[in-house]
Order: sequence, then structure tokens, then C-alpha cells
Amino acid sequence: MKILLLKPINNTYFVVQPPLGLGYLADVILREGHEVDIIDAGREGLSWDGFVSMVGREKYDLIGIQMFSYEIPYVKRHIDIIKRYAPGSVVIIGGPHISGDPEGTAAYLDKMDFGFVGEAEIGLEHFLRLRRQNYSDPARLGEIPNLVWRRDGQTVVNPRAPVQNPDEIAFPAWDLMSPRSYPAATHGIFFRHIPVAPIITSRGCPFSCTFCAARALTGREIRYRSVENVVEEIILLHDRYGVKEFHIEDDNFTWKREYVTSFCREIIDRGLNLAFALPNGIRLDSLDREVLALMERAGFYSLAVGIESGSDRVLELMKKTLTREVIREKLELIKECTDMRISGFFLIGYPGETEDEIEATISFARELPLDLASFLITMPLPGSPLWDDYNKRDYQNINWEDFIPSRVVPGLSNIPPGRLKRLQRKATIRFYLRPKIICGILKKLKHPNQYRIIWHRLLDVIFG
Repeated sequence: MKILLLKPINNTYFVVQPPLGLGYLADVILREGHEVDIIDAGREGLSWDGFVSMVGREKYDLIGIQMFSYEIPYVKRHIDIIKRYAPGSVVIIGGPHISGDPEGTAAYLDKMDFGFVGEAEIGLEHFLRLRRQNYSDPARLGEIPNLVWRRDGQTVVNPRAPVQNPDEIAFPAWDLMSPRSYPAATHGIFFRHIPVAPIITSRGCPFSCTFCAARALTGREIRYRSVENVVEEIILLHDRYGVKEFHIEDDNFTWKREYVTSFCREIIDRGLNLAFALPNGIRLDSLDREVLALMERAGFYSLAVGIESGSDRVLELMKKTLTREVIREKLELIKECTDMRISGFFLIGYPGETEDEIEATISFARELPLDLASFLITMPLPGSPLWDDYNKRDYQNINWEDFIPSRVVPGLSNIPPGRLKRLQRKATIRFYLRPKIICGILKKLKHPNQYRIIWHRLLDVIFG
């Protein structure tokens, strides 16, 4: 078969980097003997007219689309185009949104043919072995793990089967998404070397933070790749694509102390002169002096931490299992024993949070030894505990384009949307308009493109 894996066209490309999820699926497709393309609309600047032309010309047998919540209206438009200009193409939806709410997604995207929830590698392998006439056979479809399909007009979600041993999954199809073809600074503003490549070393998250939907995608159990397997991929990316900087995208890279120390020692013992960053946020309470020193020796120069709030009451509501005291203690430890740059993630507008508590968060952020901070407006992401309460509204009338950090999803916070947006602007301005922060940023800039990124992100917060 001829297959397309698509990152869809949308109006807001937050992170334009090699799509690891599609890369892993592309390798499954290739090993099953099929032809596959990966099209990343953000990287390629794909227009709607260009998409119409492509699907009409290529006549793909299968088209798989990776979808985040804010992209669901755009994906609906993609499917309408596919069904009009390539009616023989079978459309499969995957990604975080459908993993968090498969039934709602299937109802909203009424023309999609199939979907996958969670980790799709195993299920896709089984699906690719079906003949086309089996696409309507309930007995065959019911055997495919993680598949979303329809039987007599009703949505069926098959039992989930996570990948138990990540080493058994081959590396992503890097030839189809070369790191050289992507922009620098895929996360934030800073980088030490280009090109940059994202990698994952584990899957799963055991924590119960109420605002997070990670468990809907990768499950509660953390499953690690072996250090040897990860380093093998790092060396491949370095030797074949010239990658010297790696962004580890795990939800919990530092959770298991033994794993972190083993990874760092392997990098050091091999004499690999590389840079590493942790842009997705780590658990602060898992860090100690020895681990931090070892990480810096291995090449880690930047990490992000999920702080979320300056109110212990709100942190408890979020089930964050952290306190202001622990947060301050660990951040001061990082600054005391390393030169690593620290980015802090904060959430405002959490249900039940007061304006005074948001003001406390702003003050707390200014007191902490942070180099960068992001003040995000809380969203009820499908698959998170917050979604369970929010999902009592008319699904068709939710404005999904509000599901981005610079906008307000109405009805979640008691604080009016306009006021909440002003508080977000205030937090950003009060944090960054300080001489030590401005000087720290300017000292690290080394590429004209970084100034453009700063400007666009500032405008997104102020006017988004």
C-alpha cells in the first residue's frame, strides 16, 4: 500500500520538530513492506490548496493523521478534502486528543474511518495485515489492540495494549524526517548546536496531576528503553545527520535515579561530546547533588521544571505532590551545584484558584532562581481529570482553537476570560522585564532567528 502520515495544517505551530510518534509508525509501515511518506505541514509550509493537489495526485491507500485537541477543526477539514478528492483513501486518526476522548472524537469526526488510542505501534502492525475486505469484519477488527472503529453506528474502542518493552520497537524512520530539515530552537529560544533531534528514553507516567493527559497516551507504568538502545540511536543520529544536541522528551526522565546515572555514565565513558536538554519538564523531588553533577558532566545544560503554582493549596488541588518549600530548595540546589539553565512552567486559571493565588504565583516565580518562565492558562485536556468535569458541554460547540496555552478555555475558571488573559500578560511582563533576566537572555543569543522567535512568542502571549 501507499501510505501518508500527516501532521496537519493549522494556524499555530508551537513546536516544529521531527514528529517522533509518526516516525515510529513509519518504521512499522516500512517493515510490513509498504510505502510511506511523512508530511509535516508546519515544516513544509503546506497550504490547503497544496494539500488538495497532493491527495488528489497521490491517491494514498491509507492516510494517518496525528491530532492535538486544538487541531480537531483543521483535521475535520482535512478529512472532508480527502473524502472529496481521494474517496478511496482510508483515514486513520491518532495522537493525544483521540487517546483522551475516543468516543467524542469519533462523533465529531464522523467521516474518519478508524482511529488508534495510546501507543499505536502494535495495533497498526496488525491492521496493516488486514485485507481491505476485512475493514468491515467485526471479528477481525475486534482483535486489533488500541483500535477505534464503528459497529452498527456505535463507536467501539478496543482494549489498550501498551508497548511493554520499548527496545523491541525499532528506531523512528529518521530518513523520512531528517533533523537537518527542521528549524533550530524547536523548544523555546535557546540551543547550543544544530541540528537538534528529539528522543524518548521511556514511556508512561505514574503521577496523578489533574491537569495532565499523559497517562491517556502512554499509560501509568513507566517502561524504559535500555541505556544501550538509547545511546545506539544517539550515535546513529550523530553519525548520519550530524546531530550534536538532543532534547529528551520524556515526561519523567529523572524519576528513576539509577537510570539517569547509568545514562550519564555511558555518555561520559564513551567520550561523547554532546549537548542535552530536558524541555518537557522533570520532577524536582527526584534530584540530588550527585545526580545533577553527573548530568552536567554528561552534557546537560538546560532543563524545564513543572512548578505550576505559588500556592500550596492549589498544588494540593492539582495533586502535584510538591510544596513551595521543596520547589525552592531543589531549584536553589540546581543553581548551587550546576550552571544549567532552568525554565519554569506555571499554570494559572486552575478551577477554584483565586486572583490572590495567581498573584502569589507571579511573586513566587520572581523569587525563584529561574532563567525563563512560561505562564500557561489551564486547559481541560481530554484524558485529564479536569476533562471529566468539563466534558458535559456540547462537544460540537466547544471552540477547540482555544485549547492552546495563550488562550482561555471558557467555563473552566471562575475568573472572567479577559481578566485571566490580563493576569497572564502581567505575569510574563513582571517576570521578564528585569535587568538580570534580560541580560541573561541576551548573553545566550547567538543566532538572528532567536530574536524572531522571542518576538513572536511575546506577541502570542500579549495578543493571543
